[in-house]
Amino acid sequence: MIKLQLLLRHPGAEPELDPALRALLEAHGLTITCTGRASVSATLSDDDFTRLFGPPPPVVAGFAADPLAAPTLPVPPALLDAISLITIAPRHAITNHHPMDKHAAI
Repeated sequence: MIKLQLLLRHPGAEPELDPALRALLEAHGLTITCTGRASVSATLSDDDFTRLFGPPPPVVAGFAADPLAAPTLPVPPALLDAISLITIAPRHAITNHHPMDKHAAI
């Protein structure tokens, strides 16, 4: 499974995803894992990824192997009205070294 981040074209007032948009994303093979007012996190099988976007770039445990080199993915035409950007999710790292002596995710 490849982890994706989607940026909504029209952020909502509530973090819950519009049921019609959820159904549309699921019809494209995405499994919604988390939603927010402006974004959606989802997973996609390797086969569905290849069908929608072509061969996947290198991933490690579903995350972009090199977040700085991970391409922006083309938004499928049926999603253009609702989604403005799709990327493979980067892996976040937890660090104990923060200027304010607090934990941070980077």
